[in-house]
Amino acid sequence: MSTEQHTQNTSGNTSGAVRLSVLNRQQQIAAVSMGVVAIAAFLPWVSVFGLSVAGIEGDGKLTLLAAFAGLAALAFGTDVIGRRKLPQPAYVAVSGIAGAVVAIVAIADMNEFAAFGLYLTLFGGVAWVAALGWEFLEGRKAGSADAV
Repeated sequence: MSTEQHTQNTSGNTSGAVRLSVLNRQQQIAAVSMGVVAIAAFLPWVSVFGLSVAGIEGDGKLTLLAAFAGLAALAFGTDVIGRRKLPQPAYVAVSGIAGAVVAIVAIADMNEFAAFGLYLTLFGGVAWVAALGWEFLEGRKAGSADAV
């Protein structure tokens, strides 16, 4: 492989490699939170008298779908899989709505029989929304500093 071909492959990310190093701290926290929400959908959400029900048997389907939507928005709204294909405001909006849906579903389903899967879903959704809020505020700070 010539040096020119190697430079083209590494600079344009045409190899199809996933580059997680391009994510900032807030995006990393959001990504981990989305992963937690996706895993928590398969864990017990309710447990009564030794019997438990996994989230995927109910509202966990919605939270799993929201986690996948958030991960897709993150992948296409950043340079993780190549050049950004989704504008920043659209990425934040899609991911923020999905994270809020997760948090609201978890709060609505919370009861005295809640099991650890539902708690993980709640904590993951709240951390996800908090990370996006932090990213939004950091972006506004950077934007106002550039304007000065």
